[in-house]
Amino acid sequence: MDIKYFLKLQPGFENFSNADLDVFARMLNVALYPARHSFTVRGEQGHALYLIMDGAVTMTSGDVQPGDGDARSLRIGEWFGLLSLVENLPAFENCCASDSVTVASFNRVQFDELFELAPPIGRHFLYMLAKQLARTLIAQNSRLSARARLSK
Repeated sequence: MDIKYFLKLQPGFENFSNADLDVFARMLNVALYPARHSFTVRGEQGHALYLIMDGAVTMTSGDVQPGDGDARSLRIGEWFGLLSLVENLPAFENCCASDSVTVASFNRVQFDELFELAPPIGRHFLYMLAKQLARTLIAQNSRLSARARLSK
């Protein structure tokens, strides 16, 4: 599938200029990964932001791989690894390929370059990142509050 066309189908990307989408599409690395490939490990620095183009990824909040903790299945068109764009911020979830999966990836260096080459898309990712950080903070606070209640 044409990556630029795929991007235009993503919420929030339909109104970007063709020039900005061309720049971003050229920055993405599309690759196929086997089942059980580990993309992010909770507590470790992630390597990239990923967009699922085909297949599925299992996201868990537990301290080990799928099977422990709250599992959530991510499908075609979903992004994960957004916090990898923040330097020295460890992942809060484990993300592992459920089956063979094709993803487009984008790393921290490319994220910095995006602000010079396609500023509107860079700002869009900053907005997405701020929302994800807020959701993660709320989730972590809920987990800590639940643990505190259990220990009393």
